[in-house]
Amino acid sequence: MFQRQPWMQRAGDFPASDTEYHELLARAVFSGGLGPKVVESRWPSLKAAFSDFDPAMVGAMGPDDVARLLSDAGVIRNRRKIEAVVENARVFQAIVEEHGAFHSWLTQLDAGTDLERAGVVLAERFRHLGPASAALFFFSAGWRIAEEAQLAQSPA
Repeated sequence: MFQRQPWMQRAGDFPASDTEYHELLARAVFSGGLGPKVVESRWPSLKAAFSDFDPAMVGAMGPDDVARLLSDAGVIRNRRKIEAVVENARVFQAIVEEHGAFHSWLTQLDAGTDLERAGVVLAERFRHLGPASAALFFFSAGWRIAEEAQLAQSPA
């Protein structure tokens, strides 16, 4: 499926905070259609430009912030992706407010047993996420189908 990168969570080792989940969601948005090396090379600048992906800070960004980011050569300058990350932060915050934590919401989606269905819901809820981006998000956040997780954790 995906090759695990150093920044990705191991199977069953989930992000420790909502901010970590939000960062992985943003990375999935920015990764769409781009090679991993492009995203990785720009990630430090993206992280700084988006206030370490703090959902409240990103959700408070407006058109002036988007314009500023579009002129920043250090980030991925794709208007649709930048606007999606900002809008997704607002949706993310609403989910956290309603469910107490993003992990709780993912658990309620049965992400632990049906990643495909959870991916469909994720892609419907968040902008600029399709099936492949949703799958990347779940994989990078440590979610695996039960059989795959057991294989990943068993000795070779």
